Amino acid sequence: MSDPSHSMFVKDIMAVNVVTMPLDASVFDVAKSMEEMDISSVIITDEDRPLGIITEADIVRRVIVQDRDPKTTLASEIMSSPIIHVEPGTPLTDAMRVMAKSNIRRVAVLKNNSLAGIITSRDLLRWSPELIDILVESLRLKDDEALQSRIEENDEDLITYGGECDSCGEYSTDLILENGEYLCESCREGWEDAD
Repeated sequence: MSDPSHSMFVKDIMAVNVVTMPLDASVFDVAKSMEEMDISSVIITDEDRPLGIITEADIVRRVIVQDRDPKTTLASEIMSSPIIHVEPGTPLTDAMRVMAKSNIRRVAVLKNNSLAGIITSRDLLRWSPELIDILVESLRLKDDEALQSRIEENDEDLITYGGECDSCGEYSTDLILENGEYLCESCREGWEDAD
């Protein structure tokens, strides 16, 4: 009998009721929402477009430790952006690789440039603990130099960023880091034409 986890996708286990807040929300309000909803992260949006994420760790590192006032510090000032995301049809093993490679415990799920849900490492563990073995084994393979470059190339293709392009300011779910800036497809083509 085949292992059901091999055919499971992000859409099968993602949480669809994602708490979002606007860019101009205060960190205090973000933290209050987290406490009231008993969650550890909030997606920051602008006109329903997901631009970033704030976690409890972000509040500790970027507000508390730096002695900033949470009532006057805006969400846009401390959010992690652009946002790393996957699609509903992404296999769970690929979602785990994205999270492991990016060193994150939660990843947004976008469908047609809109927020469809969120998936956390806790969700993955609850639904499919055997996936951990698969991920550990795939990471072990990285010790083999011949496989390492092939695996890293494939993993790089898995990680997708969404947010505002640093060049034109347009929203894109296909941002790529080039020359220190997150660029959309149009602006990347402009860079290539300039070369």
